[in-house]
Amino acid sequence: MARTCYYELLGVERSANDADLKKAYRRLALVWHPDKNHGNAEEATQVFAEIKEAYETLSDPQERSWYDDHREQILRGDDVVTDYGQADMGTSTSFMQTEALMRYFSATSFRGFGDTPDGFFAVYRELFARLRDEELQQSGAESEDDLLLNLNFGGTHTHYDEDAAYANGRTRGTCTGSTLRDFYNFWTTFSTRKTFGWFDRYRLADADNRQVRRLMEKENRRLREKARREFVDTVQNLATWVRKRDPRYKSFVALKQQQQQVRDEERVRRLAEQRAVAAEDASTYVCQAWEQVDYSSMLKKLGSLSDDAESPTQFAHAELEL
Repeated sequence: MARTCYYELLGVERSANDADLKKAYRRLALVWHPDKNHGNAEEATQVFAEIKEAYETLSDPQERSWYDDHREQILRGDDVVTDYGQADMGTSTSFMQTEALMRYFSATSFRGFGDTPDGFFAVYRELFARLRDEELQQSGAESEDDLLLNLNFGGTHTHYDEDAAYANGRTRGTCTGSTLRDFYNFWTTFSTRKTFGWFDRYRLADADNRQVRRLMEKENRRLREKARREFVDTVQNLATWVRKRDPRYKSFVALKQQQQQVRDEERVRRLAEQRAVAAEDASTYVCQAWEQVDYSSMLKKLGSLSDDAESPTQFAHAELEL
């Protein structure tokens, strides 16, 4: 299925600023919002979702930069014939291509946020399970394997972390395995075990001499590292992209914002109480006798005496009189 460029979908130039994007989005929302298309609700819902996705992507500087850099790959994502790349020479194992991941940077990759087979949770649960299994095929520490095996994308009712579960009535300490927070923390900081040896351009056995062999090795290493960086970068950005759209993450963020607001209001209330108590104490304060001494008049008298004194001795006697 062909995809439409986000800029074309919104009807704006690639140089469009935030004001242009907002204006275009509001104009299209008036036409395609499902509430305004009761007779064509299904199509309107799908089109409006694409329009909203385009606006949210292009209005986010980081996502827009990623989209601009990978626009062509994303647009042809559905046209990739195979999801897998050729594996290392001499083996039969195959892995997902970086380009195949680009199709998942789009709301058209899923239909709705339910637990249906083509919904958000099923699509990305299957995708990340595939990526996890590919990593497990590579040798690694047993502890890392346990972490990978426990990663779970979950479904509609999966809580983001234990705090979210607690807020929904569960008892703390009852969460088992890794949380959705652990899942996203892993994939947004992902580092692959794969060697990307299938990107080698030369077979070292074909080298005529040692010097040629070293040059072959250098070029193969460069190609492997380039492919590895692209794959890791794509997976990390995809995990960030998915998390931003995950309803469970949005609920968690809303919960944290609500809790912070309650804490801020409580802090303001306590500060107001402290100020009220301080004001009341000040209004009922009774000065002590020693605080009521008029030092200014004493200093004035001392100054006048110093001016009239004819000698240091006379001044000393004046001080004694004070």
